[in-house]
Amino acid sequence: MSIVKQMIDEIRTELSNGEELEAIKDRSGEFIDSYLPIYNNQIIKEWQNMPSEYDDRGQHEVSTNGSMGIIALMNLDLYLYYSDLFAEAIQEIEGSLEMATIEDTKEGAKL
Repeated sequence: MSIVKQMIDEIRTELSNGEELEAIKDRSGEFIDSYLPIYNNQIIKEWQNMPSEYDDRGQHEVSTNGSMGIIALMNLDLYLYYSDLFAEAIQEIEGSLEMATIEDTKEGAKL
């Protein structure tokens, strides 16, 4: 299962439990943090597996002035990568919610 699909499933579960989509978006940092690996070997492995366009992106987006170690920089790259995946998952859910609203409106118009 892809990470985006996994995120979509988790967001849908939250929605079915009564959580508002805006509230989920507001705590996106917590959501993304839950995907970040904790141990250095996992950070390195996931960093190596993520798309190369995210390599060193964190260092360019956040002024680190060389103050961060390599593992912290890799983790920052992973955070940005998962942030983009989360945005993609939210976008897909919003699209499906819009389609459901349109379908409900059509059904209501038929009655």
